[in-house]
Amino acid sequence: MMPGYMRLVMHSTDGSSTAIDLNDAQLPLVIGRDADLAKVAIVDGQISRVHCRLLKVGEDWVVEDLTSRNGTFVNGARVAKSVIRPGDRLRVGSSQFTLEDEACGPDPLIGARISGFAIEEPLGRGRYGAVYKGTQVALHRPVAIKVLAPEFASDPERVQAFLTEARRAGALNHPNLVQVHDVISSGTWYFLVMELMVGSVGDLLRDNGPLEEEAVRRILADTCAALAFAEANRLVHRDVKPDNILFGEEGTYKLADLGIAAPISADGVAHQERIFGSPHYVAPEQARGGTIDGRADLYALGATAFHLLTGRPMFEGSTREVVQSHLSRPPPDLRTLVPGISPSMVQLVGKLVRKNPQERPRSATEVGTMLDRLAVGKPLVRPVIRRRFRRR
Repeated sequence: MMPGYMRLVMHSTDGSSTAIDLNDAQLPLVIGRDADLAKVAIVDGQISRVHCRLLKVGEDWVVEDLTSRNGTFVNGARVAKSVIRPGDRLRVGSSQFTLEDEACGPDPLIGARISGFAIEEPLGRGRYGAVYKGTQVALHRPVAIKVLAPEFASDPERVQAFLTEARRAGALNHPNLVQVHDVISSGTWYFLVMELMVGSVGDLLRDNGPLEEEAVRRILADTCAALAFAEANRLVHRDVKPDNILFGEEGTYKLADLGIAAPISADGVAHQERIFGSPHYVAPEQARGGTIDGRADLYALGATAFHLLTGRPMFEGSTREVVQSHLSRPPPDLRTLVPGISPSMVQLVGKLVRKNPQERPRSATEVGTMLDRLAVGKPLVRPVIRRRFRRR
């Protein structure tokens, strides 16, 4: 790589950007609120005095959180330490950065037209590819276009997973599932065209901190409707988390990303050949491997609710430590972390994150009923009325 080409670009809310040439910067590059301690100082109450640092490890660029209060995020996931690659998004407080490699030249997809869809601008990047804003030209319809990263396009297993997500999502039509419009292959490129959403619940969490209980209840209710539909179609989602719950301008929450959903077989369970899921939300039985059912998604829903209510994941630490905590540690007390939370919400989240799936609610439909009762201030479960009969 030629010196002077790698840069970190800070994007401001007013649309402007500031580029930092990493090849000329003094490393490690510390980002924080304290101008005396940080080389990149940002006035932001959500940022710690020394929040994170960027350094070079071998040929890799690495971002390392410096035990910040609100966390460091790469492509939406909170990290303690992570490799960061060109195109990745780094979020620190309310500020967003991207790592850019000018030697790679401009994005070849921007401005391209593929099978009637025009690709316009990037929206985000994940582990296996990127998402762009686009337009279905004939209908003047705005869309989101998910693109499989070129380095995975030659991997038959990854291509098959990408196509499987498209087929599963395209076959399911529900108001609380993100709708897939088309799947396209063009040369070595693979595209998944979906309805365009405004943002994710993960974005709300990162931008605003903990959410109000009523907002969390509505998010859970819409997500439960999606999970109940998935159950009816014999699927376990396996990756319920804030970043996979999206919302549109009309305010409806929709579950996305069926790429790792597992089919439920005739014996009533899904057989996992490999362990998938996001560490902060993974159910204990899913983390162990083997068979699971829809109650694994309910655990992830409970872990998501905990994060939304408190502003922090249920467990923190390295991936190994977090998974081990899901397996063996009780969750922190919501009543301590969220003063004023209703007893019913505490009870509901507690039921969802039971270690033993047999002790959780039986289905997403049952959880939806609980949420309906919570909305009107009723107990989660109807009380059992015992009638006494007088002996004659």
